[in-house]
Parts: sequence; C-alpha cells; structure tokens
Amino acid sequence: MVFYFTATGNCLYAARELAATEGADAEPVSIPQEMAREGNLSYAADSIGIVYPICGHMMPTMVRQFIERATFDTPYLYFVCTYGNRHANAAELCVESAQAAGLEPAYVSTLLMVDNWLPNFDMDEQRARISEKRIDENLARIKADVAARKRWIELVTDEDRAAHQQFLTFGLKFDAENLDNFLTIDAEKCVGCGVCAKVCPAGCIALEDGKAQRNAQSGQGCNACLACMHACPAHAFSCLAGDKNPDARFRNEHVTLQDIQAANNTR
Repeated sequence: MVFYFTATGNCLYAARELAATEGADAEPVSIPQEMAREGNLSYAADSIGIVYPICGHMMPTMVRQFIERATFDTPYLYFVCTYGNRHANAAELCVESAQAAGLEPAYVSTLLMVDNWLPNFDMDEQRARISEKRIDENLARIKADVAARKRWIELVTDEDRAAHQQFLTFGLKFDAENLDNFLTIDAEKCVGCGVCAKVCPAGCIALEDGKAQRNAQSGQGCNACLACMHACPAHAFSCLAGDKNPDARFRNEHVTLQDIQAANNTR
C-alpha cells in the first residue's frame, strides 16, 4: 500500500512505480482523498509507503496531518521524499515528524526529481536537466530496497543540517496560517475553467461568478504546493515569493492533468 501527495505529478509517478512492486494491479492512494473521508483512517498491509515532496526540506502540512490522524498496522513503514535541488536534512525531519505522530519508519530515502518551486527555478531549465537527474535509476534502487524490506534511514550530515538552517533564515513558513497571501489570482486573466480548483489538494480555490477565488469555506489551508499555479492555462496565478519564468510550467511527463485532478479534487 502506497500513499502519495502530489502537485505536478512527480510523487504520483514515484508512488505508481512503488505500488507496482506489490502487483500489476496495485494502485497508489491519494492522501487528499483519504483526508476528505470522515471517520477513522486505519490501514493494514505487509508494507505501507508514503511519498511526498519536501517543502523547505519538511513534510507538507497535509501529509503531516495525515500521519497524525491515521493508524498504520504494518511491519514495514517507509517514506520517500522527493526533491529537486537540495534535500538538506529532509530524511531526519521526516523521522522527527513520524515519531511525533507515534510512528517509527523502517526506511527513509530522498529521490531527486524536477524541482517545481517556481519562485527559484525555471521549468524550461529543469525539464532540460531531467536526464542528468537519473530519476528512474534512483527510483529503481528505492524499489529494490522496498521489495527487499531493507531497513535504512538516509544519512544526514552536519552540512545538510546547515543547509536547512540557512533556509529557515529566509523566513518562509509553510504552515497554513502563514500562507493566506502567498498566492494571488488575476481576475482579468482568469478564464473560469476551474482547473485550479480541481488540482488544489486542500480545496482552497472555488469558482465564484465564473472566476477563481480563494475558498473561504475551505477547512484546509494552503500547502504552498503550487499545483494551481502550474496547472492554470491562463497563468492567472502569481506567487508572493516570485516567479523565475512566468511562461514556463511543469507536469511530470508520465502523468496527465486528469490524473492530478483525480488525486486532488475532493469535492
């Protein structure tokens, strides 16, 4: 059983590959869809994996809320944390979040993929570098580890920890209460297609009078995943932290827009 959180398809692709080790018909499970369910979230399997993109080297808010809410009955709990530039001490922070939720990971690994953080990275440049990131080669290693039930936590160095401390000095916080003004929507550019509302994993966006608006009724706060910004065909979203190349957006080449909508649209 493999759970995932995705914005542009990277983690969905990795989760599909990991789920395939359990059988040809095995499908990964969307964390936003599970979080939208009422009642207890209880899972039992020979192995349970959780795949997520690091945000400032940390676990996204919804993923952290998921592992705090759910119960997992498994002898082998593993985490795969995707990143695009530097992972810093993501593995260590993953273990800390898991332990705070009463969980003890058997395996934690990072996985280098395309960095979809638009404020810092040009998606055209990132797309051109896909081959050098050796995604499938590294993913194959993780798949083999999981299939063998390897027990291993990725090594974290003092240099890794220093990289995270450097990030913290920038003052960007990914908790929902700090992200109210993180994204803005240009009503003049918005074409009212509703794609943004369907790809938002937290239900933060809704159409009102034919235009995208922040959803005041949403019970979930923004996760700063930028799914809306990447998927908007009119480029109507702008980010407080900037936009390296406003003309370039990204979606994993193995994943469709419909896949991301199915994963994240919980209404």
